[in-house]
Amino acid sequence: MADATPSLALPLIAGGQAQKHVTHNEALALLDTLVQLTVLDKDRAAPPANPADGDRYLIAAGNPDGAWTGWSGRIARFQDGAWLSLKPQAGWTAYVADEAEPYLFTGSAWTPLRATLTALQNLSRLGIGTGADAENPFAAKLNKALWTALTTAEGGSGDLRYTLNKQASGNVLSLLLQSGFSARAEIGLTGDDELRVKVSPNGGDWFEALRIDRTTGRVAFSGRITSADVPVLTGQVIAGNSGPGAVAAGATRYFTHALVGGHQSEVYAAAGRRGRFRHLRVVTQGAPGAGESWTFTLQNLVTDTALTCTISGAGSNQAADLVNSAVFDADQRWCLKMVSSSGARPTTNILFSLLFEGLD
Repeated sequence: MADATPSLALPLIAGGQAQKHVTHNEALALLDTLVQLTVLDKDRAAPPANPADGDRYLIAAGNPDGAWTGWSGRIARFQDGAWLSLKPQAGWTAYVADEAEPYLFTGSAWTPLRATLTALQNLSRLGIGTGADAENPFAAKLNKALWTALTTAEGGSGDLRYTLNKQASGNVLSLLLQSGFSARAEIGLTGDDELRVKVSPNGGDWFEALRIDRTTGRVAFSGRITSADVPVLTGQVIAGNSGPGAVAAGATRYFTHALVGGHQSEVYAAAGRRGRFRHLRVVTQGAPGAGESWTFTLQNLVTDTALTCTISGAGSNQAADLVNSAVFDADQRWCLKMVSSSGARPTTNILFSLLFEGLD
């Protein structure tokens, strides 16, 4: 017969043993130490100066000293004026009181129990900061939430796609936005497979604002749309020809359709409404010549805007600025300024176009 139990190493009483109470009491002391194991600390490298009877510690330090010398990784218990060392087994758990944290012994070290939880499967409910229930099996009460992609260095792709799926076309898949737990807007596939945006003043009455056809991408607006509702509806192309007035070498001239002058006031035109000019294109009858240039700039009254392009050299007769833009108020005036380099050829009948987008 063995002298101790195989799991907790509790001493066993032999059949003919004298003073059986000694062995029995030793086993009870071990049970009192190990059952529902709670320790005061795990970070001490030496025993405390004034321990109380029954105090227990995890000795996590690599090189403990004093009465704990050589006890790294073990459990220490103070009993009857002396320290007792107990060797843990893999799978044992201990609650560390000063951290309010359960720890697990892996067979070589004590680790936080939460660090060993790598997967939670088939949970029926989960509440974060609040209680989950049958209607809301996942519930969270918080102020911020972050989802970030698993990087390639971590074994991921670097992408992050949030996927929601419904059973069939007739079901609902949506994002419902509430204020004071009363619905105010809904975005999603509500009753079919078309993307819809709906709003509500009270959570009961709903108005569909937008619908996108899944087969064509065509957008439909259920209500009437006015220019006040949508800042930019269409772009208007403004095109013209400067006319027969010549622009000589080294000259600076201003022009709009069929008008060329030496000052902006002779040619400028009102924008007429608040809007944005973009996509300046210019085509001339010929090229300015080798080493020469014609530079065209949209002006707001007498000030250059960022919208500009240049025809250079002997091989080109056109240029465009498809990047920059300039916003005009309704009462502001525009024209095109042309600067000809000192040796450039004279030119006439300059073709130009601008895209104007209304903003009110």
